[in-house]
Amino acid sequence: MTADTGTSPKTDFTMPPGWIHRLPADDLDLAVLLVNSMDLLEDPPDRLTSVQWYRDALRTAGHADIAEGLHERDLDGLKELRALLRLLFSADTLEEAVEIVNPMLVRGAAVPQLVVDEDGCPGLQVAPTATGLEALAARLPAAAAELIAESELRRLGTCAGTPCECAFVDRSRSGSRRFCSDWCNDRAAAAAYRARRKAGL
Repeated sequence: MTADTGTSPKTDFTMPPGWIHRLPADDLDLAVLLVNSMDLLEDPPDRLTSVQWYRDALRTAGHADIAEGLHERDLDGLKELRALLRLLFSADTLEEAVEIVNPMLVRGAAVPQLVVDEDGCPGLQVAPTATGLEALAARLPAAAAELIAESELRRLGTCAGTPCECAFVDRSRSGSRRFCSDWCNDRAAAAAYRARRKAGL
């Protein structure tokens, strides 16, 4: 076993379409990427056998600073964070979401801090100087909680394209998104078409 230096080489990484909405990704998109490191349509489904996949995802998403602070010793903590976020994205009620996210916020010390940006404008940020798992454990639940406070649970979801269970953030104006990507949408539409033809409809 070699020592983990946190500087393992970047591997080829392609951002799955539809999982993030812009570059650099915001914290909600980083949460989606982490949850979707478990993808039931992949073989094998779990990409998080080491921190490398998510480290590469962070770099590609414009967050090399967080990636460089992520080490193999953080793998168990990263998987635990993923599991809790998945529960949050699939919560059925606000009460259930509250029970999931509030302990995450406390545990991650997700305390907003007043930060002045390069243009001299003040703003609130969670864990502004943290990197690695420390940053993720604070920022990702905080971003999800803020969205829930604004829109209840209408904007967090998991894919309706069975057997896919990938997460998504619904940023559409209508709030009617049901699939994690256009590919899953097309796949579900094709399956429904075949079912109708088989039924003679």
